[in-house]
Amino acid sequence: MTRLPALILALILSLSALPAAGQDLSGLTKQERADTLRFAVNNGLFTLYHEVAHLLIDRMQLPVLGKEEDAADNFATWVLLHKNTPEANQTLEDAARGWVLTGKSYGDYFGDEDYASGYSPDQHRATQIVCLMVGADGAAFRRVANAYNIPAERQHTCLYDYELVDRTLGGLLSPAGSGSRVDVTYHDGGHRLRLAERVFRGSAIFDTVAEELRRGYRLDGRVKFTARRCGESNAFYDPATTEIIFCYELMADFMQLYVDELPRRSRD
Repeated sequence: MTRLPALILALILSLSALPAAGQDLSGLTKQERADTLRFAVNNGLFTLYHEVAHLLIDRMQLPVLGKEEDAADNFATWVLLHKNTPEANQTLEDAARGWVLTGKSYGDYFGDEDYASGYSPDQHRATQIVCLMVGADGAAFRRVANAYNIPAERQHTCLYDYELVDRTLGGLLSPAGSGSRVDVTYHDGGHRLRLAERVFRGSAIFDTVAEELRRGYRLDGRVKFTARRCGESNAFYDPATTEIIFCYELMADFMQLYVDELPRRSRD
């Protein structure tokens, strides 16, 4: 068994006091519960960096060539790669897998309206994350790229993809200053989303990303980070209020995606 990160262990202990509501992780082993929480938190973290990208594109008037959603994914991947830590690398692996599982949950079906939207197919988003990973460090991430069946010749050219993203974002955002004012608010998730709310709060990723924004960028006005029930599984940036909104329903869905992929014996 792998050693459990202290944060995940603390979350498991805190969840034991919760009443049964929403997802029930009680039928899982300790390791499976830890993996489920890690997967959900890491996908939440990638999502937050994605939304920060939308915020910066709006407030800093950053140029975007192509789909803004793809650019936001590239930003989130770039930020995590620059952390250069095992935890950040695991976050990227979990984010890529999250897009694979999301696509699978919808049967990987795309109709005409999907192809006309501003979003790339989920499998493409997963593979792009992995391409930038192997482009940044072929030796460290070749195993991941091979698992996604990225051919060797494409793995080699992923280097140029990463260099382009790195040069572009490094040039646009450095030096970016500091001193942004960011207010973080957690609303009550209610009984059904109590577990998702507890996991999101306990992970501290909302506060962490907010602090990185304060220290790493100088934006005019006040930025709001709001976590709440939305009536839908989503996270989004609202330019009208300069607000990043994370819905507890999305954290619940991240947990369910992982649980649904666990061997059936673990839940019987």
